[in-house]
Amino acid sequence: MKRIVTGIALVAIALLVAPAGAQDVQQKLAAAKEAAARNQQALRSYSWLEKTELRLKGDLKNTKVDMCKYGPDGKVQKTPVVEPEPPQKQRGLKGKIVAKKTGEMKEELEAAVDLVQQYVPPSPDLMQVVMNSGTASISQAGPGAASLKFPGYVKKGDALTLTFDSTVKSLRQIAVDTWLDEPENAVTLKVTMQAIPEGVNYPGTIVFALVKRQLEVKITKSNYQKIAQ
Repeated sequence: MKRIVTGIALVAIALLVAPAGAQDVQQKLAAAKEAAARNQQALRSYSWLEKTELRLKGDLKNTKVDMCKYGPDGKVQKTPVVEPEPPQKQRGLKGKIVAKKTGEMKEELEAAVDLVQQYVPPSPDLMQVVMNSGTASISQAGPGAASLKFPGYVKKGDALTLTFDSTVKSLRQIAVDTWLDEPENAVTLKVTMQAIPEGVNYPGTIVFALVKRQLEVKITKSNYQKIAQ
């Protein structure tokens, strides 16, 4: 998944309160991009643990834990800490049916991941299109928080929602409600942002689900440690 742009809340609020093309919007957009770039650069000096859990119909099917850090090429390097148990192979007709269903779910999951990458990181240009249509809205999202909702962000019937603190200094959550081949085949994504004590933001929890399949992938990032230079 593409990295999360933590400065996007500034872009969103700039689009909401200022006319399109205004100099103030451009300044806020530039500031947001700069802040996101600084945040991303800061993350490269940390290592962290990444736990991935796969659930089917509510039952935990496998878990893996990786130690992660950025390599010299800017890509995340993962070293397994806990390997998932290999699935037990079943023989005969039942085994073939299970293998077919597993293959179908894998293909659908891959397609859903590709779809979600159109939403994360959020695109200021697509947000501007929704703003121009007059369908974007802002609302309270609990104490000290507000949400910006962009319906019809990529396709009809979908929605991108950004929740940030009321001072618009940090993004709290990204939520996506969309669908694959038909609206009944729903895909959801929820990214909850957290911060290291030094003030660096990161996606602490990522929950991705294929609703019809009752398939859920949860990624939890923790234990951020400064890498000794």
